[in-house]
Amino acid sequence: MRLNQTILLLADRRMSPTVRALKSAGYRVLLSFTPDHAVAAVVNNQVDAVVLDQLHFVVTENWSVAQSLKMVKSDLCVLLVVRGEIVRRTMPRGLDAIVPDGDAAALINTLRDLLNHSSEQKSRRSAVAKQSALR
Repeated sequence: MRLNQTILLLADRRMSPTVRALKSAGYRVLLSFTPDHAVAAVVNNQVDAVVLDQLHFVVTENWSVAQSLKMVKSDLCVLLVVRGEIVRRTMPRGLDAIVPDGDAAALINTLRDLLNHSSEQKSRRSAVAKQSALR
């Protein structure tokens, strides 16, 4: 894990166990309580991933906050925390993972996997861009 990775948590104030889990795993945590503020925070800050509470994941006219977040930063990792059983077989657009609420280990492990995968992809793109520039 890269030091100082920043996670934006879009949730109500009751998600303090999630904040504690993220901070104890070494992440810097930004809090947002509205989807509009979350998008603005991603535009104006170096954010590596967003964790969404299911209450803020509303699809309106085939569009969600996850898609808006990806629109402003396409390589952003977006996770959804859900209460109850995960029954969906397909991933909704804009999301990279879904994890159950209250399972801090699943949240942290999924986040690490996504961030590691994302950083590997960025390194590959950078290497390809450098090779292209040398030609």
